Amino acid sequence: MAEATLNGLNLERLKEIVKEVASQPEKAEELNVWRARVRWLGGFRGRAYVRDHTFIIDEPSDLAGVDTAPNAVEYVLSALGGCLTVGFILNATKNNVKIDDLEVSLEGRIDNILTFLGLSDQGHPGYREIKAKLYVRSPADPKTIQDIWSKTLETSPVGNTLSRNVKIVPEVSVVD
Repeated sequence: MAEATLNGLNLERLKEIVKEVASQPEKAEELNVWRARVRWLGGFRGRAYVRDHTFIIDEPSDLAGVDTAPNAVEYVLSALGGCLTVGFILNATKNNVKIDDLEVSLEGRIDNILTFLGLSDQGHPGYREIKAKLYVRSPADPKTIQDIWSKTLETSPVGNTLSRNVKIVPEVSVVD
């Protein structure tokens, strides 16, 4: 017998995961910790290592990179878009709402790029605003879609990371 799916998710497996995390605090704690490493490759290029995956980070040519990959602030937008996509599908599926197609479009505005380049003390070099627009095709009514979108924004780990002050704990190890 085929397993029931909705929006490409195995419904039984999703229920099992939610039940497991809810009943095992140590499992939830494991899912609270995420890791990444980035190794410099020369110039403005780096290779990121995340679990069993790697990807390149570079700067566009108008910022002295060679434009072989997205830069870090573009990955931030992509991370938010990925998180919102996953969150929307999760919330839709939990509410038994079928999604036929979905895209999240993001645009971020840096406060002042000149501070990153050391050319200004005004403002800051981070995003001051990110617009996130959902394009979705679904048989659900617009209010249901809006409610799912609102819940998605409220519970997005990446969205919450970007909208809250996050403590960064710096360390340095000089190696031979």
